[in-house]
Amino acid sequence: MPFDYSIRPALASDADAISAMMTRSYSELLRADYNPRILAKALPRIGQARPELLGCGTYFVAETSEGDVAGAGGWTDLSPTRGLGHQGEGHMRHVAVDPNYLRRGIGSALAKAAFESAQKSGVRALRCMSTLTAEAFYNRLGFARIQPIELTLEPGLFFPAIEMRMAL
Repeated sequence: MPFDYSIRPALASDADAISAMMTRSYSELLRADYNPRILAKALPRIGQARPELLGCGTYFVAETSEGDVAGAGGWTDLSPTRGLGHQGEGHMRHVAVDPNYLRRGIGSALAKAAFESAQKSGVRALRCMSTLTAEAFYNRLGFARIQPIELTLEPGLFFPAIEMRMAL
């Protein structure tokens, strides 16, 4: 069945639609890999569109022909953990696809847009902090596992993840 969507840079006005999509995505897709208690505490934090990403030009939205946000994701040259990055290295940021639109190439199309944008900016490698659930997706894109990590979402709230990297 054909599916019509387009990829465009995210705007500040997309915040509510992206947050709703991310909450649907993470609450359904991460359930198999995360403790329900951790997921319940993490969802209010990880399911929100990041204002610093919206309108930055390197974070993208997959929008259906009906105007629905089917997915979002991109990259920045700043580390999501606020640490200093390495010269020529970017960071994949908040790639998510609405569960109603899975397996239609949206995640790969968003990643491709991010890769092309990063390369145009002189980025030679991308890092990512993948959820446990998305590790296989990132691996198919060319990312390699560096190590398991725990992200501190707030004092006492640790979220298991996988640090990954790929050369562009």
